[in-house]
Amino acid sequence: MIKLPKLNHYNLEFVEYKIVKLGDNLPFHSSSMFEYLIGSNGIFVRAVRLGLEVIIPVEIFTASIRGLEPIEPLVRLTPGRIPQQILIQMWKESCIAALAEQPLEITFHIHQEQGQWRLVIPEQTQSSAKCRAIEYGLDSSYINATVEVHSHNRMAAFFSGADDADEGGFRIFVVLGRVTESSAEIICRVGVYRQFWHVPADWIFELPSFIVDVTVGGEKDDLIDKFYSSSVAPSLLDDPIEL
Repeated sequence: MIKLPKLNHYNLEFVEYKIVKLGDNLPFHSSSMFEYLIGSNGIFVRAVRLGLEVIIPVEIFTASIRGLEPIEPLVRLTPGRIPQQILIQMWKESCIAALAEQPLEITFHIHQEQGQWRLVIPEQTQSSAKCRAIEYGLDSSYINATVEVHSHNRMAAFFSGADDADEGGFRIFVVLGRVTESSAEIICRVGVYRQFWHVPADWIFELPSFIVDVTVGGEKDDLIDKFYSSSVAPSLLDDPIEL
C-alpha cells in the first residue's frame, strides 16, 4: 500500500508557489498571506491587501533561467502616494513628543478609507526608546493600517532589532528620526511577514523638502540587494504577537 505524504495545510491555505513561464502574464493572486513567484531573473514575494500590492525580490539570479519571464519589483499604493500634509502632521506630532521633558517616541497608523488616506494616532504607551499601540482588536487602527510609522525622537531614522521583532505583518513600515533638527530623516521598508525590502520614501509619500530620505542612502539602484528576513521573536513575551 502506497502511503500518501502528509499535507502541509499551512502551505496550501496561506502560501502559494508559482512559476511564471515565458510569454505568460503574472498569474492571479490567490494566496491568503503571500506567494512566491519564480521568474527568469529571480524569486519574488507577492502580497495584496486593501490599499497595497507588492512584489519584492527574495533572490536575484546571477544568470537568467531560460523559458521563464522576468519579474519586476512592485510597490503599488491605492489611491497613490500619501499626501505631504499627512507626513508633515506626523512630523509635528513627533516634534512635540521629542521635546517633552523626557523625549518620547510616537506611533501612527495610516489606512485607506473611502478612496483617501486617513491618519490615526492610536492610544499608545510611550517611552524614550519605544512606543506601541494599546488596541489590537479586529476593528483597531493597528489591524487596518496599510502604513505604520513611528518616530525615534532625536535619534537617527533606522530599523532596530526591536523593530525587526515587532514588525511581523504585511504593510509599509516607516521610521522618522532627528525630528527636531532642520533636516529630519525618514526610512521606509516593505514588510511581508518578516520578509523586508527597503524602498525610497518618495515611493510612499509626497516628501517635503526638509525631510531627508536615508533609505539605503536614497540610491534606488542599490535597493535590489537590500532584501532581508527576520525570525526574531517579539522582545516581550506578553506583548501581542503578529504572525
